[in-house]
Amino acid sequence: MTGIVKVKDGVEFKVIAPGGFVLLHAIVLAAQDQEMDLTITSACDGEHSGPDDPHHRGEAYDIRTRDVPDPQRLLEALDFYLSERDPGCFFVFIEDPGTENEHIHCQVRKGTSYPPLKVMRA
Repeated sequence: MTGIVKVKDGVEFKVIAPGGFVLLHAIVLAAQDQEMDLTITSACDGEHSGPDDPHHRGEAYDIRTRDVPDPQRLLEALDFYLSERDPGCFFVFIEDPGTENEHIHCQVRKGTSYPPLKVMRA
């Protein structure tokens, strides 16, 4: 069976923010759409860019690319599902391309919040 989302041993989901649930849903949809198993390699765990890193807030996940035949196609699928849901709220990119550490990083876009704040007009 393909299209399954797996989690690398040791990955911790200590907190999942509302945007984190949307990211996880997009990862599941992309795995099914691309008919491939995907592995989340980082959630709230690990060393990141400091205490305010979106991983620690449950707003970012990393996906292994070394067993993905076409990482760019997967990236496009993730971007499609995220932008279809809430354009401008999410960001995905291939981090450390061409290295042993290459992976897809997806997160709530820096400087935004999820769910988006609605502006009330008088």
